Amino acid sequence: MGIYRQGTKFTIREGKLTIFQKDKKYKTDNWYGRFFIESKQVEKSSKSKNKKESIKILGQIYDDYFSKKRLGLVVHSKSFKDCWKEFCDDIKQGTQSITQSGYIQKGKILSEIMGNLKVDRLTYDDLGDYLVKRMEGSFKGNRSRSVQQETLRGDLRVFSIFDSWLVNKGYKKKKLSNLQKNLRKYLGKKEDTSRLYFNREEYQKLLNVSKKRIKECEDRTGNSEGKGYNYKRVLYQRKLLHQFIIFGVNTGIRVGGILNLKWEDVQMRDKRDDYMSKGIEKNYGKDFFNSLDRYYTINNVKDKTGVHTNIGLGGSYFSLQKIKELKQQYGKSVGKSDKIFDVKSFSDGFNKLLEESNLKSVKSGDRFLRRDSVSLRHTYIVFQIQNNISEFIIGKNVGTSGKMIYEHYTKHLKSIELVEKLTGVNKGRHLRLVSVK
Repeated sequence: MGIYRQGTKFTIREGKLTIFQKDKKYKTDNWYGRFFIESKQVEKSSKSKNKKESIKILGQIYDDYFSKKRLGLVVHSKSFKDCWKEFCDDIKQGTQSITQSGYIQKGKILSEIMGNLKVDRLTYDDLGDYLVKRMEGSFKGNRSRSVQQETLRGDLRVFSIFDSWLVNKGYKKKKLSNLQKNLRKYLGKKEDTSRLYFNREEYQKLLNVSKKRIKECEDRTGNSEGKGYNYKRVLYQRKLLHQFIIFGVNTGIRVGGILNLKWEDVQMRDKRDDYMSKGIEKNYGKDFFNSLDRYYTINNVKDKTGVHTNIGLGGSYFSLQKIKELKQQYGKSVGKSDKIFDVKSFSDGFNKLLEESNLKSVKSGDRFLRRDSVSLRHTYIVFQIQNNISEFIIGKNVGTSGKMIYEHYTKHLKSIELVEKLTGVNKGRHLRLVSVK
């Protein structure tokens, strides 16, 4: 056979359990057992060189496997990592009703921390250990040591869906239920889910600091601060981040949706041409605000909720123009199938920008809440509410419901904003989303 050491192979248990020593090329004198159960081969080491002792150990292993089968238990344990890969394949093939890419992203972290655990032996304590590591940031793929409680609750919701799939597949017998209740000692109190956004002064400050960081990078040459430091690459990333901010605040698209956009997914439109095609002559002034009114974008967005169409304000049009110029300057392709924002994430650069702008944290009562790139979407929504756009229209444009917009944004606006909205009778122009020149 090529694996058995000559003269060592024999069987017990009515010939169903083969016991042997491996060929000397394997450099072990331990005795092994091999048998089949549920059409799969199982090979186990006795971890002993004593033949009599090994027969007893391997016979017990054989009996334990068949006892599991008689009791209706899972016979062949599978690892979390292997099951998660199979689950993702089912999602991609459409055999699961879950299609959101957000689940897959969260699952990568679950799999990274719990990947080697056997799914039929998972306990609440294993999930508790996961939550501790997630909060402490003590795992390989960690980028931030600060995790919001709502993020942990979201992780548990994803695990619950995966756990149901495991039971349906027969990889485990019973689902872990009431996760948030059974793990409440790790979760603490549920956080306020009101969304943090930038007011107009804060948004302007963010862009001003971004421009300052770009200028600082432009003033540097070569490797003046450390061997191998590539200022040309950093400059490109900072300029791209600047346009990412403007595009995000002018469209309200989720971060994942923005990063998925290809040039073929966007249309840069001119209202004047739209009218002309219908035989209507429409003229616009050449000043900055008229330019913002005249141009817009239509974006075919693919994000965690599926596919939807988004209409971007004038700032998104000029942002795309700047990105095209930037890519041409750096010799990068702008073909139809190329991604507009050719990066995996802006999280590091955006967090540094927030910290330098002193806009990272906001005090709420006795605790601090933090902003991140999702705040760009929140800013768009709040600005549109201030522009008297209905929650239904805003929700449709950003791929969510009007009810969600009301629950998480409208009713959380500051009192002074509501007073101004309800009592202002002599309004000039509507508030606009603008970028600095």
